[in-house]
Amino acid sequence: MPKILLTTAGPGRPKGLQNKLTVSVREAIEHAFDELGGTSYLVHVGRNDPRTFCALLSKLLPTKLANADGSPLLAALTELTDAQLEARTARALADAQRLGISAAPAPVIEVQAETVKPEAE
Repeated sequence: MPKILLTTAGPGRPKGLQNKLTVSVREAIEHAFDELGGTSYLVHVGRNDPRTFCALLSKLLPTKLANADGSPLLAALTELTDAQLEARTARALADAQRLGISAAPAPVIEVQAETVKPEAE
């Protein structure tokens, strides 16, 4: 015979109601944001540490992007030629630089590959 467990637990948290800890952490983050300067702080971070700013921004962006016609964005990008991708990348970098949110260009290190022959035993 199956055991029947009797509990006095309630129905639980209503659907859509956030956990108290989540709410208090979010409020603490908002308070810290205000204390640090709000929007001006984000502008400062964006200009001085673009990597951190982009990491934060990535948390806010939708995970699935679509073109205006509803088709997946990834499919459209995979159909572009290398030249088209390079042109789009160059435009995006120029826009970021014009807006003052791009990092300083990294130094370019030019190397030349050489064939290595295994040593004779």
